Amino acid sequence: MAATLQEKICSINERLRSFGIEAVQEIKMIGKDGKPVGQVKYGYRPQYVFDSVNELIGPENWRYELSKEEIFDSQAVAEVKLFLKVDGEWFCKGSHKGQMQIVKGNVGDAQKGAITDAIQKCMSLLSIGSDSYKGLLKNVYLGNTPKNQPGQQNQPTAKHQDTSTKPNNLPKIAGVTFENHNGAIIALGDRLFDKKELLKAAGFQWDKDEKSWMRKAA
Repeated sequence: MAATLQEKICSINERLRSFGIEAVQEIKMIGKDGKPVGQVKYGYRPQYVFDSVNELIGPENWRYELSKEEIFDSQAVAEVKLFLKVDGEWFCKGSHKGQMQIVKGNVGDAQKGAITDAIQKCMSLLSIGSDSYKGLLKNVYLGNTPKNQPGQQNQPTAKHQDTSTKPNNLPKIAGVTFENHNGAIIALGDRLFDKKELLKAAGFQWDKDEKSWMRKAA
């Protein structure tokens, strides 16, 4: 497993990207007055992350331990350690704290949510779901938000986005789409590793830091 762990993590991220807005959620804290508090964030829905990890790494090859749990007036906090099995041996990748608001006195759901949040943060140490922490999911979420929803301002849909930022002269590869991020074209899709020769022929290179197939925009 150790030799292919990076490839599996890449495949997990590709799988998450392939779901599009379906797997993305808006994350915001709500104050006692019912209004948002702090910065609005965008992340992957936990079930999509865990299902992808179970499918590509295997549920038998990862586990977590609850190190600490605290209940406050308005939120639950949990600290979790993440363990991976590599070559038959378990090792701890690290720990993280998660939190969840207590809504209508439902402490049980808040505890579960805090643990889930902590597990996802631990997985970020492996770069699983890294698009969330790079701020790339806001455009995915807003770019597919239907217009004229109550209480929302109109957002540009994919049909009405500025085409000046869309990459041109790109190959047609089944199951692969392309996005322009800060002057770099990123290939998105499922099982990109199996299509690496086609991507290389189109001028794409594997970026170890970003863990993506990329090339400079023309």
